[in-house]
Amino acid sequence: MKLYTIVFSLLFLATLPVSSQSVVSNKPEIFGSFRPVYYVTETRDRSGDYNTNYTINARFQLNVRYALRDDLQFRARLSSRLSNTQDELSFPIQSYTGSSGSYPAGTTTFDIIQLQWDVNPTIRITAGRFQGRYALAGFIPKGMDRYYSANLSISHTDGIWVRWNMNRNWRLDGIISYNPDEGSSHAARAPLTFTEPTSHITTFANLAHRNTTGLWVQRELSVSVYPQSFQRDGSWHNLSIFTARAMLRLPIHASTGEYWAGGELGFIPDAPDPVDAGIPVAEPFSATSSIAWQVSAYANNLFDRHTLGILYGQTEPNWVISSSYRPNNTMSEIRYRYTFTSWLNFEIRYRLRTDLYRRTGSAFTQRDSDYYMRFNFRF
Repeated sequence: MKLYTIVFSLLFLATLPVSSQSVVSNKPEIFGSFRPVYYVTETRDRSGDYNTNYTINARFQLNVRYALRDDLQFRARLSSRLSNTQDELSFPIQSYTGSSGSYPAGTTTFDIIQLQWDVNPTIRITAGRFQGRYALAGFIPKGMDRYYSANLSISHTDGIWVRWNMNRNWRLDGIISYNPDEGSSHAARAPLTFTEPTSHITTFANLAHRNTTGLWVQRELSVSVYPQSFQRDGSWHNLSIFTARAMLRLPIHASTGEYWAGGELGFIPDAPDPVDAGIPVAEPFSATSSIAWQVSAYANNLFDRHTLGILYGQTEPNWVISSSYRPNNTMSEIRYRYTFTSWLNFEIRYRLRTDLYRRTGSAFTQRDSDYYMRFNFRF
């Protein structure tokens, strides 16, 4: 189930009814983004030592989109991640990313190579390499399960994605992903492994409410299944993840601004042991299950063009599938955005991350505080 097999399978299926579809002759659409970021990070490690780093980073994305027919569209995206601390430049074409869910700085690769087929007005099939983004709503988007290419990261999944607008109120997304022996095509930290034949295919489903104009900005339920992906006591176990996200539009009446508040809760009923995840802690909440949660609030379009947000979240030591959160982590964040135009905005962020539990044998919990300034250009 390699990438080219997925794409050409959909292309074959989509061309079967070609006689009833009109062929378009539009020119390719080219668009992209550029995101430079200046970071200051201060760390107190688990031995109590302090260090400070100053880095300049950037990510460049270039998209090409082309309508093959009225109902069939091809898209590719080249992404490049750069940093003044990188060691080398690389151009990998592979079916897996790093365990954190992102390629490292110095990487340039295609993180989208997809065909999108609108089968009918209610069903859309996307095949190939694509972005699945299921995060808590707001301009500080973070997800406990699947959320790709946040901030400066480059990530993707290879597989098939079906979106079904069930009715005027609900939408169902289903994703089947392929993972080679070398690793997952989305965040999957140790001790998750994909060497067993049944572990090569993982599944994800998300049920979302489509009406976001009233009280509810977001209502979603998700489930992921990673079959035979980790061992405990010599036997293989499935990893199943359940998450729920909701965001409310608060009934605050003001001359400017719209105010939101919401949260996400995640639960893994059968999780790896924290020791097997490489994070031995004295008193975990549970050694065989895992919980993660986050809450956030926003003042959107405050005083025209200004947006302010705050977020707090926690993950247990054996929460091993988020690209937004590290395992055994707390995160506090405040972020401000000023929107100059539809194609340019500026953000300032302060974030504090700490170990949730002190690791066995460590004198301190690790604490990372960072500050960034970034521009977002779209063209």
